[in-house]
Formats: sequence, structure tokens, C-alpha cells
Amino acid sequence: MHQPYRIDRLSPRTSATVRRVEREICTEDVWPGATETALYWCRRFLARPGRYLEIPYAVCPCPSDSLEDVAEARDMLGQVVVLLPAPARRELEALLAVLDAELWRRTLPDPFAFRDPRRRGGWWHHRLRGDRPFG
Repeated sequence: MHQPYRIDRLSPRTSATVRRVEREICTEDVWPGATETALYWCRRFLARPGRYLEIPYAVCPCPSDSLEDVAEARDMLGQVVVLLPAPARRELEALLAVLDAELWRRTLPDPFAFRDPRRRGGWWHHRLRGDRPFG
């Protein structure tokens, strides 16, 4: 019997729900596998050494590559959260709360973020950014 593919740190049931929602929605911003990709880039960013991190911009504007920008990845995860039914939403929100706390702790506010038109949306867009892409 085939076991459903599980998204790291999410239950099999929530993983299946996320995958179903991704398939059903399938837009430019949310596509099959987008949640797993965004979580991967968030974790990879937070695994970098150093006390404080600057959020780099993605090298390529392609939807899947833009998730290398942790702020873009977090935006996409926020889009998925609101599409999920309550039990799956709560589980993904709990995972995001842990990632958000670490992102908040490891990045610094940018007092000049309001000058950059690319800085819209969640608080993560108002953290210090660096020019160096990471990958």
C-alpha cells in the first residue's frame, strides 16, 4: 500500500490536506509542492550561522525560485494557511509560529523599509535585507 508523502514536521493528514489544496488552487503563487518548498527555504535560511541574519532577495523572479527569499516564502505560506480547513490550519499555524519566532529573533528591524516599494505585507518584509543572495 502506498503511503502518502509527508511534509516535514506536519502530520500525514495535514500533509495530504495541504497537497489537495495546492492541487485544487494551483495559481501563480500556490502550486503543488509550494508549501514544502517554502518550508524548506525558511528552515534553510534559519539554519545559517550567525546571531543575526539579513534577508537576501531571491536571485530569480520565477515563482519557485522567489521562495529562496524567506519573506516571499512566508507570504506564500500565509496564503496556504487561509485556504486550509481548521484542523490543518491550526497545525500549519503552530509550525509557522515556531519559524516566525526564530525569524523575529534572528533578524533585525529595518527602519527604512517603508522607502522600498517591494516591502509590503507582513512584518517579515520590514526586517533588514542584504544584497547577497544565499543558496
